[in-house]
Amino acid sequence: MTPPAPTEVREGALLDPVTMEILRTAYLLRPPDQPALLAALADPPSDLAARLVALEEGGFLRRDGERLDYESPYAVFVALGEARARALLAENVRTVALMEALPGLIRAWDLGTAEPGGEHPLAVSLVHAHADSWEEWFRHAERERPQRPALVAPRAEVLRVALASGHLLRLHERLSGETPVRVLVPSDPMWGHDVADCQDLDALVEEAREAGIDFRRSEQVASWMYVDPPGLAALPVWWGSSTPENTIAIRTPPVVAAIGLLFDELWATSRAWLADDEPWADVLGLVAQGLTDDAVAHVLGITARTVRRRVAEAMADLGATSRFTLGMAWRQRT
Repeated sequence: MTPPAPTEVREGALLDPVTMEILRTAYLLRPPDQPALLAALADPPSDLAARLVALEEGGFLRRDGERLDYESPYAVFVALGEARARALLAENVRTVALMEALPGLIRAWDLGTAEPGGEHPLAVSLVHAHADSWEEWFRHAERERPQRPALVAPRAEVLRVALASGHLLRLHERLSGETPVRVLVPSDPMWGHDVADCQDLDALVEEAREAGIDFRRSEQVASWMYVDPPGLAALPVWWGSSTPENTIAIRTPPVVAAIGLLFDELWATSRAWLADDEPWADVLGLVAQGLTDDAVAHVLGITARTVRRRVAEAMADLGATSRFTLGMAWRQRT
């Protein structure tokens, strides 16, 4: 008999207490069909059929006529997390598409403005930086009063300029709130090899981290970008550029807010800044979300035995004596 295809999990309203009680009874007794489930319930609701539809749509069970098949709650919640990740990625794609189109729309607006001397509703300016002088952008950004500055740096050399020149550290020192400067770089293990001295960059990053600047890695670093809501954001004239040459500086608060939301979404799906020789990082990230070893293995495509081995390696590396102390040590690292 061919096993049924996995149910597509869709996000929706939380199941109400009555439906959850039906699911608990079904998991406990595993009635093979709807009449058996009806008989097993102490107080079956009159709308049992509708509640079974909700459980089916949630991925907890499958129905073949009267027959009922049940899905593991681990698999359901893993699939739900994957569905949420797909939805967030789709929203990022839409937002990134808008960011990609924005420079062209600005140019078209400028060309089509009836009154050349009229006031522009979108407050923008161009900041030109030579290929060997990316400091021009950072000098420009430093003139603003920082609130929540954030940088996306697809190329390590750009970050090295920002750190070696002291611009990011000065921005961080001028912050009045508790939010640190945030920096997002690619997860590509080869990132950083475009600079002449990788060790120099590593030392600069560690110095900045000790000062309080927050670094993370992301799979979705598509373009250079800077945002400091609510007053300033910057995109390259050509979306996808990895350096701040020919940059559009934007000061219109709603547009800056939208770019800030894009960065926040990228940040929310990023990973902690960890050394490349810590293969247990992905495992601990999922364990910290409450997943079991089997669920972590399913998500990462490895065996549960490998998950347990990497947890043991992490405990040894971080000096933890239990999973509880491991979680505390992990939170301090991330």
